[in-house]
Formats: sequence, C-alpha cells, structure tokens
Amino acid sequence: MAEGGPCWLSLAARDVMAAREFYARVLGWCHVPLLGPPRPARFLALKAGAPVGTLSQATCDLGVSAGWIPYFAVTDMDTTVGRLRERGATVAVGPLATSTGRIAVAAGHQNAVFGLREQAPDDRWRSGDGPVARLELYTRDIFAAALFYGGVLGWAGGASDNCEVEYTDGQIAVRDGLRTVATLKEDAPQDAAPPGWHACFRVADVDVAAAAAVGWGGRVVSPPRGPLRRREAVLGDREGNPFTVITG
Repeated sequence: MAEGGPCWLSLAARDVMAAREFYARVLGWCHVPLLGPPRPARFLALKAGAPVGTLSQATCDLGVSAGWIPYFAVTDMDTTVGRLRERGATVAVGPLATSTGRIAVAAGHQNAVFGLREQAPDDRWRSGDGPVARLELYTRDIFAAALFYGGVLGWAGGASDNCEVEYTDGQIAVRDGLRTVATLKEDAPQDAAPPGWHACFRVADVDVAAAAAVGWGGRVVSPPRGPLRRREAVLGDREGNPFTVITG
C-alpha cells in the first residue's frame, strides 16, 4: 500500500445495530463483532470475505454524522498532523493509540472529514479492488484540494512508494501503481452527495440495491444511471449517510 494512499473506512452510527442490518440487507455484507470493551459496539464489515471497513456505535450524538470516513496511510503521524495544522486543518481526534497503531481524524480542505492511520487494521483492504470500488472527494476546487492533500500526504512527492496524481477527463485521479484509489471531482451532481469524501461500493445490481435501500429505511439520493456494466447510483442509509453503488 502506497504512502498517503487510502487504507480503511469507518462509519460511526447512532444505531450501529440498525446500520449493520441495513448494509447487510442492501449490500450483502456480513459483520463480525470486534473484541474490546463492551461499549461502544464495533463490527468488521466483510463482503465475500474481503474487508470493507468498521461500523461502530457513535459515542455522542451531535445531530450530524460525518458519514463514511476514509483513512489514509502515513508513516510518521506527528509530522503529518503538523502538516495539517500548518495548512489550517482542524485535528478533531488524536493522535490516539490503538491496537493497530496511532490514528487521527481531521477536517481538512473545505471541512472534508478524513482520518490518518499508521497501520491499516487489515492489510487485505484495498480501494479499487474488491468491494470498495473507489473513494471520491467532491470539492469546489480540485486543484486546491490536490495541493492540500499532496502537501499533507505526500502525493506525487517523487518517492517510489507514494501515490501519484493525474488530471484526466476533468477530474484528478489518485493512483497506487495501476489502481485508481481515489478521484477528486468538482462538486457533486445535483441533488446527489454533499461536498466531502464519499465511498463507492461494488454491487452485482445497482437497481436491486437502490430498491433494497428504500425497502430497508434508506433512500435514493441520485437514481440509477448509465449502461448496465457501468451503472451507478447514490444512496442514503437510515441515518442519511450517502454512499455510491456501482456495478463491476
């Protein structure tokens, strides 16, 4: 996994048991309880044995959820947090020590929420392969965002183990080798996902997933569109957290 590349996803839900049921019914995930203190409850989400991310019970209710939070791999947490603060970002959580290394959560460029990890909880996790199709950042200025994240995470820093970036088709692609692991896009489609980081999950049938989301208490934010092999939709879970589903 490249330095500065995405390495994990997490969702803190107000009702983690309801979230677990929703994603199991809509996306076909299974959930394994994680060992640790009895509260808050935490689950590892899996799709066909491949890790997707962590679902946990929110420890406080601020009335607004940060939604799915992507984490990026860093070698030196203190240096990276220093870069965040130099660029005016708010470090909301941490750095905190965990069983898999230190973590931090920040609100960065245009208040997009993301995290840092010194070590991925599961080294099988991939963006661009398996159930996590990609991460997307919706922003008003993709070039300013690329400069921010490049400066913090070392994208296109010249080292062989760093992520590279490329401007193509009106967006900026972040690549780990041949895999596109994230894309930076200017603004979301109308009535779709709000600005910030968003997760895109693979499903066998986008239309079936959209119908299931409504049936299990969620909603369709942006209806299914595109040809069958590249079909996608933006959905919302029971708590309104948006995510994209795509075929493939």
